[in-house]
Amino acid sequence: MLPDPVLSSVAWLAALWVGGLAAIAIVHRRTLAALWREPVFRSPVLVLESDDWGAGPLVQALALGEIAQVLSRHRDAAGRPAAMSLALVLAVPDGDAIRTVGRYARVCLDDARLGPVLAALRHGQRLGVFALQLHGMEHYWPATLMASDDANVQSWLRRPPPAATEALLPAHLQSRWVDARALPSAPHAANAIEAAVAEEVAAFTRIFGAPPDVVVPPTFVWTRDVEQAWARHGLRCVVTPGWRYTVRDATGAAAGDEGPIANGDRCSDIVYTARSDYFEPLLGRDARHALRALALATAQGRPCVLENHRDNFIVDDAQARARHLHELDVLCHEALRLHPGLRFLSTGDLARVLRERNPAWLALAWRERLPAVWARLRSSGRLWTLAKLSGVAAVGQTVVRALGRPPLATAGVAHG
Repeated sequence: MLPDPVLSSVAWLAALWVGGLAAIAIVHRRTLAALWREPVFRSPVLVLESDDWGAGPLVQALALGEIAQVLSRHRDAAGRPAAMSLALVLAVPDGDAIRTVGRYARVCLDDARLGPVLAALRHGQRLGVFALQLHGMEHYWPATLMASDDANVQSWLRRPPPAATEALLPAHLQSRWVDARALPSAPHAANAIEAAVAEEVAAFTRIFGAPPDVVVPPTFVWTRDVEQAWARHGLRCVVTPGWRYTVRDATGAAAGDEGPIANGDRCSDIVYTARSDYFEPLLGRDARHALRALALATAQGRPCVLENHRDNFIVDDAQARARHLHELDVLCHEALRLHPGLRFLSTGDLARVLRERNPAWLALAWRERLPAVWARLRSSGRLWTLAKLSGVAAVGQTVVRALGRPPLATAGVAHG
């Protein structure tokens, strides 16, 4: 039997260790709660999202056709084709009219001049490889651009249509849902937000015959007032980068961080999704990069939601365009080879799974959730460092191995 002083020291150290763990848990309680609360998917899930399509250069029609061909070659274990969720801009400036009348005018996606682009979108939708979602009426706030004293912005507004938004506009002016004519930006008036949301939802419905269900905020700068207006007009899913940015600061950078936001988080009728990483071959984030993101997301029981933009596929260099299409082909092929149980989902399908907490897709038993939550903790940065330093990591790993079990993959034919 140990002497009393030794027992006292051991008890004191044990109490100190437990107290330290309690302090860590209290300080990081929100992170720990979020890691546990976030749904755990039974099967690997890949969601490809691409922004900025719609009204704009006619070269999009060719690019969309080529993308549809690539996606159609790949089907998951449930027979679904690879899908790309396209965030659509519904209008661009009518430069000819602006020059003539001196006030803002627009060319909408259903204008005859944009017929080839709209036809390509509808064709991909019929094939089941394009899921169409709202980006915005425009990728900017028209009055802000018209009031700009930047000569390049005024020149861009008066170009012959259709113009490419991402070509010349400063980044802060591409944020639709704040008034960035002066920095830091100011919020729009509530009645202006309401009118703009009503207008873009009506335009989407007119063009595609059904209202949008998913919205991707341009540049990921938006406010709760905007979100509430979306909800009033039937939007049920907001795509996020894991945060809500509410302002452009004095330098023009996105700021006012609100979050973190995880897949399945909700606010009233809105469910949020969170992008995992990027598939941007133009910026060096190629298929290999995306496959690493898919492997990590799968280990963590998360859907791999990859961000992409149309400029990857409409660059002037034909060889670069071909390389980027090849990377898309490689990504789909290798994702299926490395993860035979992979499911391709659109953002809308993903949102329905999250909203309904469909047990065919989500592990609900705590023992099935445990390994994925533990994998998330390992990627939590400072919290995982503290877990290792405190010895919790070693104890926790033993517990996970003893009690955790991999979720049984049951997701099959049903969409969400």
